Amino acid sequence: MARSFSDLLLVLLMAYFLTMNLTVERAYCHAPLSHTDTRFLIAETVDFCVMANPLFLARPEWMRMATCISAYGFCGFYALIALVTLTGMWGRFRTVLTLFIGAKLNAILFYHIMEFTSATPPPNVVPYFAVESPYLVSIGLVLYKIVTADTTVKEKNS
Repeated sequence: MARSFSDLLLVLLMAYFLTMNLTVERAYCHAPLSHTDTRFLIAETVDFCVMANPLFLARPEWMRMATCISAYGFCGFYALIALVTLTGMWGRFRTVLTLFIGAKLNAILFYHIMEFTSATPPPNVVPYFAVESPYLVSIGLVLYKIVTADTTVKEKNS
């Protein structure tokens, strides 16, 4: 089966999201991030947040909880989307992926509303949205794949 550009992009995005789940988000869930932390991507994340997302470093409880949900709850869905992309089984997983995308969209909207209405909104919106936009792109791609998926059910011979 030939892979399209959108398939390749989705697999790469899911790999990126899984990497963030397993590194930055899990670390953030359990303790404040520190510039001296030597774990993968932590110091870079702190540098980025100083420049573009200070609220993340302030670590309000709602953000810590949201990040924990993302780190532990969404991780399996990113792996599932990568698997579905590689196998082309969009029709079979349409319902569960639609529910996940609804939850993800709700989480992103809540997160951005809270970010931009906080006492410390992102001071540099271009870099801020540069790291946030892959989530929106992936939602659009997954919804497109779900809507255009073949829904034909093949009957088994008895």
